[in-house]
Amino acid sequence: MNDVLPSVVETYLGNLLRDRARPLVLDFDHDWQLCEIHGDAEHFGIDTTQPENSIAMLQDLFIGMPIDERADVPFVELGNGQHAHVHLIPEGEILHVLLLDASEEFQRQQMLQQAGNEAALANHNKTRAIVNLRRIREQLERQQARLEEANALKSALIATLSHDFRTPLTAIFGHLHLLEQQHAVDSPSARALRVIRRSAMYLSTLAENLLEYGRGEAGGGLVNPVSIDLVELARDLRGMFAPLADAKSLQFSVELESSEQRLPQLDEVKLKQILINLLSNAVRYTEHGKITAHISWRDNVLTIEIGDSGIGIPEEFRERIFQPFNHGAQHGSKGAGLGLSIVKRLVQQMHGELRMESEVGCGTRFHISLPSVTAAPLAVSYADTSARHRQRGLRVLIVDDDPDVADLLAALLEDFGFVVTMANQVAPDLAQIFLEAPDLLLMDVELPGISGNDAVQRLRAQGYAGRIVTLSANATERARKVAMAAGCDDFLTKPLNVEQFLGTIQRVVATA
Repeated sequence: MNDVLPSVVETYLGNLLRDRARPLVLDFDHDWQLCEIHGDAEHFGIDTTQPENSIAMLQDLFIGMPIDERADVPFVELGNGQHAHVHLIPEGEILHVLLLDASEEFQRQQMLQQAGNEAALANHNKTRAIVNLRRIREQLERQQARLEEANALKSALIATLSHDFRTPLTAIFGHLHLLEQQHAVDSPSARALRVIRRSAMYLSTLAENLLEYGRGEAGGGLVNPVSIDLVELARDLRGMFAPLADAKSLQFSVELESSEQRLPQLDEVKLKQILINLLSNAVRYTEHGKITAHISWRDNVLTIEIGDSGIGIPEEFRERIFQPFNHGAQHGSKGAGLGLSIVKRLVQQMHGELRMESEVGCGTRFHISLPSVTAAPLAVSYADTSARHRQRGLRVLIVDDDPDVADLLAALLEDFGFVVTMANQVAPDLAQIFLEAPDLLLMDVELPGISGNDAVQRLRAQGYAGRIVTLSANATERARKVAMAAGCDDFLTKPLNVEQFLGTIQRVVATA
C-alpha cells in the first residue's frame, strides 16, 4: 500500500482546502510588531491601512503562552462577526499567526448545539409527557372503574326494577284471567275486568319501556313467543285508545284482516309495546283528523300500519327520530322521547322490518312487518278434561317469596289437576324439597337467601330427577341461559302468559 498521493491529487487537495480555509498569515517579530500580511485580510475584517485594533485582539489571545511553541485557539470571533481558527507558528525571529476561516464549522457546531439543546428539551418534554400520560391513564382507569361500577349498579337496578315491576304484574294479569273465566263475556263485570286489564297493560308497557332502555343496545332482551289472539288484541287497542281519541275529537279505528286459520306466535309483551308506543305518539301529536291502525295476518307475517293526520316529521329529523330522548321533530313534546327508539329496537329483536312515511302538516304512517316464529291452531285449551285427568295426582312444589304469585300459580295448577305445596324460600340444606320429592318444581330465581338458580344446581348435583321450571322477572337471553345451565327443564318470564304457562307445564310433565 502506497501512502503517497499522486502529485496532481496533492495539488488539487491543497488548492481545495486553501480555498475553503481562506488562510491569512500575519508575521510578527518577538515584540509583536507587525511585519507583513499574507492573504485576504478583508475577509477576516482586518483593515490593512489601520490594522492596530484587530492585531491587538490577536496578540491578546496568546498572552501568557510561550511564543516558542505552536499554539491553537479555535473559533475566535472577529470584529466583523466572522469566526476563525487562530494558530501561532514560531519560525526563528518571526511569529506567524495563521487565521483559517471557521464560519461554516462554527455554524455547524451551533446547529449541533441547538440540536442537542432541542434534544434535551424534547427529552424533558417527553418525560413530562410520560408523567402526564401516566396521570391521564390513572384518571382513565379510575373513571373506567367508576363507569364499570355505575354499569354494575345500573344492571343491578334494572334487575331489581324488573323483579319489582314484573312480579306484581304476574299476580295482576293472572288473577284477572281467573276472574274473567268466572264471568260471561258481555257481563258488566267482564267489561270492567277488561278495562282493568287494558290499564294494567298500559302501565306494564311504560315499565317495559324503562327496562328496555335500561338494558341498552346490547341488552339481549329475550323474545318470548306466545299465541296472539288478534281479535282480543284489536279489542284491547280500541278500548285503550278510543277514549283518548274521543277526548281530542279525533276519529280512531282499528281494522283487522286475516286469511289464516292459525294464530301468530309472537312476543306478546313486545308486540303490545310497539303498538302502544306508536298509538300513544299518534294521539299525542295529532290535533285534528284521524288515527288508524290496520293489522293484517297472512303468509305467516303480521303486518301493522299505524297512520295519523298529525304534525308530521320534517325530513332532517327522520333519522334522529329513532334515537333516545330526541324531541327535535315533535315540538312541544311532553314525552320522554324514548318511544320510537324502543319501537325500532323491539322490531329488530323480533327480526322484523320498520318503515316510516311522513309529510309535515299531513301526518305520519309507520309500516311494520313481524314474521311469526310458528303458528298455532286457533282453538287451544290446555285445561281440557283429558289433560286434567292425565295430570291429576302429580305433585308440584311452588317456591316463590311473593304470596300473591304463589297463590296464583297454585290456583292455576290445582285447576289443572296438581296437588300443590308452597314454600317462600329454599332451606340451605334443600331438605324440604327432597322430603316432598315433587314431580314438578316451580322455582323463582329471586329468593331470600340462596337464589333459585343456585338451588336448582345443588338439587341436580345431589340427584334430584324431578322436572323443574324456573320463573324469572329478568326477561333476557342471558338469564335464560344461566337458568338452563343450572339444570332447569324450562324457563318462563314474568308476567306470565297463562296459556303459555299451562302449555309449558303440560309439555314438561309429559316428557317426564
